[in-house]
Amino acid sequence: MLKFVIAALVALEILLLNSWELPPANATSPGAEVYIWDYASVGSHELVCKKVVFHPKNQPLPSGAEVQPVRIDSRIVNDADCSHLKKLIAE
Repeated sequence: MLKFVIAALVALEILLLNSWELPPANATSPGAEVYIWDYASVGSHELVCKKVVFHPKNQPLPSGAEVQPVRIDSRIVNDADCSHLKKLIAE
């Protein structure tokens, strides 16, 4: 019986913690950046380290839109920036 009471209290605690969670603000970050291994250009077989930055665009969205428009910029950077990532095997 004690096991059921403890399990119920844990479930109640999880439920209460989830209900108190604040919804995320509608703030946008100045730009999210990631590093990836990618091909140097279309048709190229050379893998290079690229920095990809996503910039949110401030433009009106149609009603019901669930995504935010972004501008994507990428540039080739030093391979050391991608040293923590697994490099793809070029065939």
